[in-house]
Amino acid sequence: MKRTFSWHGMLAGVLLALFGFTGEALAAQRPHGLEPAGDMPFVPDLGGLRHKTFKNQYGDVCRLAESVVVRQSAVSDGGARVPAGGFFYISETATDAAPFRRDPFLVLGEHATLVDLKTATNTVGNITIARGEKKLVDRAGYRLWFDYATDHYDKPYIQLAFIAPSGYWPLEFPVSSKFQTTGELTERVSVSEGDNPQIDPYFTDPTYLYGASRFTVGEHDFDTAEFTDLSYPVISEATFSFSRPWVLDVRQEDYRLYKGKRIYAFRRGEGFLVRVTDFSGSTVLGEKVIRPVTPQGYKDRDDVRDDYSLSLPEADMRVEIYVQAEFLKHSDFVPWSTNAPFGWSNGLLSFVVYSDLVTVKNGEAWPLDPKWKVGLEANLITGKLQRLVLENAEPFTLDNENTGYAGPIKHSDIWNRPAFSLTAKDFTEKGCGTYYLRDAFYQRTDNLNFNRRSPRKDIDFYVGRGQTLVPMLESSFLTRLADTSYGTIVEGSHFTSHPNVIDNMAFHAPDATAPFGGLQRGFQYERTTNRRGQKLTSGEGLVIRGSYVDWRNGRVIIPSGGLFYTSRNSRNVRALHGESVLLFGKRAYLATFESTTFARKHFDLDFWSLQPDASMNPVFWQDQELGKDNKVLRFTQRLRLDDRPMGMVNVVKYSGNNFGAPFLLMQNSDPEDPAVRYHLHDMFADGSTWIIPEFVGENYMRIKEFGTPAIKSVRYTFTAPERKALSPGQTAKFGTGSLRVDSVNAGAGTAAVTVFDKNGAVVASRTLGPLNDETREFLPQHQKIVNTLQLVSGPAGSETMVEMDVNEPFKGGTVGLWLYTGLAELKNDATLPWDPRFMVRNDVCGHCYQLNEILFDNLEPIVLDAEHPVYDGPAGPDGKPFFRLVLDNFDGEMIHAWHIETTYRNRVFRSNNLAWNPRANVDVLMGVNGTVEGFLRASMQERSAYQEYWRRGMHVPAKRGLDAVMAHNFQ
Repeated sequence: MKRTFSWHGMLAGVLLALFGFTGEALAAQRPHGLEPAGDMPFVPDLGGLRHKTFKNQYGDVCRLAESVVVRQSAVSDGGARVPAGGFFYISETATDAAPFRRDPFLVLGEHATLVDLKTATNTVGNITIARGEKKLVDRAGYRLWFDYATDHYDKPYIQLAFIAPSGYWPLEFPVSSKFQTTGELTERVSVSEGDNPQIDPYFTDPTYLYGASRFTVGEHDFDTAEFTDLSYPVISEATFSFSRPWVLDVRQEDYRLYKGKRIYAFRRGEGFLVRVTDFSGSTVLGEKVIRPVTPQGYKDRDDVRDDYSLSLPEADMRVEIYVQAEFLKHSDFVPWSTNAPFGWSNGLLSFVVYSDLVTVKNGEAWPLDPKWKVGLEANLITGKLQRLVLENAEPFTLDNENTGYAGPIKHSDIWNRPAFSLTAKDFTEKGCGTYYLRDAFYQRTDNLNFNRRSPRKDIDFYVGRGQTLVPMLESSFLTRLADTSYGTIVEGSHFTSHPNVIDNMAFHAPDATAPFGGLQRGFQYERTTNRRGQKLTSGEGLVIRGSYVDWRNGRVIIPSGGLFYTSRNSRNVRALHGESVLLFGKRAYLATFESTTFARKHFDLDFWSLQPDASMNPVFWQDQELGKDNKVLRFTQRLRLDDRPMGMVNVVKYSGNNFGAPFLLMQNSDPEDPAVRYHLHDMFADGSTWIIPEFVGENYMRIKEFGTPAIKSVRYTFTAPERKALSPGQTAKFGTGSLRVDSVNAGAGTAAVTVFDKNGAVVASRTLGPLNDETREFLPQHQKIVNTLQLVSGPAGSETMVEMDVNEPFKGGTVGLWLYTGLAELKNDATLPWDPRFMVRNDVCGHCYQLNEILFDNLEPIVLDAEHPVYDGPAGPDGKPFFRLVLDNFDGEMIHAWHIETTYRNRVFRSNNLAWNPRANVDVLMGVNGTVEGFLRASMQERSAYQEYWRRGMHVPAKRGLDAVMAHNFQ
């Protein structure tokens, strides 16, 4: 297919060049913790690589997936070189797998059960790292990534990720040693319910507690940091059973037969003496007093784990006893005296016998193939097994003479054979022309060089549906999804007789299958530089969410809040720095803002009130509002850590995107107690947002206090501010009037100014400042201090503002002033001044009080039908609509064609057909900014997989059974 120039391609090139994702650039480094090339091919499905959903013995859903990856390879001199660890297999579970739960696991395509783990905590310290660096911290290949540093009050805090050798990382952790700690929260903050003035302190801990992990930063600035302590769980050994376990009723003082052996159980005070003999009972093969297993999590601790099983490696068997609490509810085995504990319903006491046992050790050879080395990676919260990795132990080279490399030998009941193999050939001076992966059933991928006319300089790829793909795509997913080489990717939507109908779509996400239109002309995407020389990216976009077909009346409905225009920068927009944000394609300079702290006290969060409806989008009935149209609090996940309930809470913004970091809450976890395996803060704070729980239960939380910033209004101008340096007595033209500097006191950091109208009458006067060491401690985020350095005057609609230059305020007896004219105001929860169909929903950065997003959404529902197929989006200040929705082909039930139009430099630009597959809604994502990226990030794997099927012109494989249910729940 002919590839044409597009803005998406240009964006891809810029980002790839910016981040340096090329095979040759990093091939010389150790590949552990690094990702493949940014433009690596991704193939979601290959028959020999499974992605399945199972349940363990407690009914917990376990989502398993296998993948094969090549990373950090390089092609030169007619061959492809793959470093040790560069070609690897991953089997992973979405949560974790632990002993005593009968957790399923996939091992080279075979169904297995995890039966045992040996775990530990690795601690390293004195790690010095530079911004942008991904630094190895141990021999296993874990890396610390200093992603970036941003600031509050001009002091740095760090965003870091801890990367497993496979390349997986769960989230970015904020840490800093420059601010108040969470422990000071109740001492430093006292607010009443409702709106409050901005709080002064900013809370970011030097130690981030994350269950079984702990990360502590010492001295740091914006460019370098020293981590004094990194503690994280590691797994040294895992044992799998490749057969379904035998479950036999326990007969005390008697035996049960198992494969020609007898298993006895004799009651003892501390448990059962389990004895295994030969068939005749004359030879004892092994015996041990073991305690029955119940669901308490502490039983898999290393110091007590062996008390619950009898292992006989020479007999290839492992014996456990499971007891349900109702059967012996008053016994010493179970601490409950009521009916049944968590996860149990009926009374039963059983032997569980595992066989076909295989034990693998981290860092050692795979038992069937010494060319491959084993890696075991733990979940950073729970410390249990999350990934099994098999990687090539030695580097290898493929060329036209040596075209193949076999994968590890798999266990099989029929034939132990390589689970997969890699083939690369057709090498030229320009690169590799052909390479592919073949599975154990001799099925193979397409040629992974999708463009044969352009040989690749690497043979990197990702095949499979493991969640490790998500962080690997983090830096390139946007350019992938924006690629229109094969047209706009449009998935099928969900048709139903009862469409999703929500009166107001605030805080909700669009359909997971909503097409992404990328950078259409009209939606701007630019880079600017502020007064400090810091580069910021600005982008604007369009989101439609919650739309549906009203088939009874033959129309398409976009509910209130279902269509919104969004404009954001790569970080918040700050006063005093001359920063700007795009507004309907024009650059709007932020002048000043009005913010507040909203607090809510004594309310409940109920997990089971989270009720998804029958459509694709979940409806979170339990959302707790934090002020009108500000944010909501959502109870999103729960875990049990050694039987202590842990809850994850997300702050959801009006746009439907989550606040940057989830709040993890668990009580009674003393970080200084060595007997406690998991640590989390009793309270949680991230910058200026905080939460204080009163009670954290498994399904329910009582919140004592929650506080978060809110923004009430912003003033801006389309006219670039002008700088003047004036001495006392000097004047300057200012709007239609003038400005005079009355006095300058550089020592005190003040300057008195007076503003006059065109007739010479005094409009306003003020002494700006003081700007000194004390006030600088609160700049640029503190509204009260910012306002002391500014003077806004004039009638509404023609306001002006004079602002002291905080970077170079005084020089040679003059004061530096920035002059703003033509100010306009956007007030939250008010109609857009020039288009009352739309409401202003400006959003504040959750960490601080600066403008994060300009958002306008529809006040009333929008109706499209055969007679009204066109809708003009919000008008700009010039009165012209910024975009237009056009319904091209709608039969009353299915949307066969529709598009978006924009006008740019007097030319009309049309998007591709956004309903190539007939659709039941007009949900869409257009443009590129943080809000659009957030929605795309939540579904990038499924979108990338569908993009691959679209490229090949194939149907996505149908999901059945539990996999189909889970796929529907995901959407």
